[in-house]
Amino acid sequence: MFVCREKTGLRLFFALEIGIASQFSLFLSGAAHAQVVTQNLSALGSAEDGLSVDAFQSDTDRRYGSQGLQYGPWAISGGASEGWGYTNNADQMMGGVPSAASVTNANLEGLLTQNRRLLDIGATVSQQYYPERKLQNQTNWTAFLRGYEKIGRHRLSYRFDHEKMTQMPSDLGAAEVNQPIPYFTEDLSLDDRIETRGRLSIIPNFDLKRFLFTDLPGDNIYLHQSYRDRLLFSEGVGVRYSLAEGSDLLLIGQGVEIRYSNNRFHLPSRDSNGFSALLGYDYEMPGPFSIRVLGGYQNRFYKVSAYKTLNTFYAELRGTWTPTRMTRVSLTVSRGISDSAFESVIGFVYTTAALDIRQVYSRNVVLHAGFQIQQGGAGQSPAIFNNTPLYQTMTSQLNANFNVGVDWALDQHFSLEASNVYRNTNASGSSRYSIDMAMISVKYQL
Repeated sequence: MFVCREKTGLRLFFALEIGIASQFSLFLSGAAHAQVVTQNLSALGSAEDGLSVDAFQSDTDRRYGSQGLQYGPWAISGGASEGWGYTNNADQMMGGVPSAASVTNANLEGLLTQNRRLLDIGATVSQQYYPERKLQNQTNWTAFLRGYEKIGRHRLSYRFDHEKMTQMPSDLGAAEVNQPIPYFTEDLSLDDRIETRGRLSIIPNFDLKRFLFTDLPGDNIYLHQSYRDRLLFSEGVGVRYSLAEGSDLLLIGQGVEIRYSNNRFHLPSRDSNGFSALLGYDYEMPGPFSIRVLGGYQNRFYKVSAYKTLNTFYAELRGTWTPTRMTRVSLTVSRGISDSAFESVIGFVYTTAALDIRQVYSRNVVLHAGFQIQQGGAGQSPAIFNNTPLYQTMTSQLNANFNVGVDWALDQHFSLEASNVYRNTNASGSSRYSIDMAMISVKYQL
């Protein structure tokens, strides 16, 4: 959970990237969303946002930036987009059906900013429609509340998200089924950044997440998903030690408890506990570079001795290079323990790497391109899982994703985007196949 400060003053990046992210997230997910995946690192905190503004940028914001609405201390922002395109594989699986595609997105957000308080509340919705493959139609949404209160040397931060999401076969670790798997998550996170009188900041953190899955109709046992319902508890303490302004050493210790609420197949309990210890370095200063490096140890052990304990190293690298105010290059690499879509206690070790490039061609035109590679692997399921959705043979997945696009801001409210996303992948246990989608979108923002 990172918030990285942008070094460029060209805020047009942010106005246009909202639409970019909403389109790409449909096809370029990291590890499968429904899984216990990347480390919860909110206990490390983040730097304050600090965007610089010059005369050129002020003029660009006035001409093309989102203005929103202002009601007293509240700033209201929002937008909507409609995209039309074509995909060669609406099912995102081997032998998938091609179809025209329509993607509709909308978001509304209210931001209250005061001297020692910030409150952010909002909602987003995304609907995908495939005329030739209506089985794959889906609607996802998110409602959120987040903010912080500064009390003395404490900065108390909170976040609550309620989401309806969908998992597809091309997600890393997902089951190969021919229709979307809907599920709901509720996520409550609390942390307290305590500033000492010296160079040290201490950040205790607590996170509670609930997963609820739907039993879909049909004889395919992989469509009956309620066995994955569970609670995830995560508690940690992070430490930031300032070496100099913008240069910090990082240390985090974290525990994770997973408790399943449904045992429909009457198997030995899949409940587990985990622990991780990480050490890293964070550099964020005005200038062309920012970087965060983390490494350490991860462990997961199960309440039932029949299941094998998992041990591996965790590593993460996040960096941004902004050689000019017109160009930004971002790199993210991570590796760690996840659960496969089957929640099958054999665990799932994943590695992901992503490169993203943004180039401002002119003050209202942004070019973007990206490459992402994902690798995940899991061993043989225990024999007791035979004839249940939790059984899988030893498997490995490798996804390679490419995307290119251009955003053209027409004025303060309207913009156009053209994009293409290509993925070469394999679902768990399948041969390789491709997914290609081209789309043109019209966007409106307040």
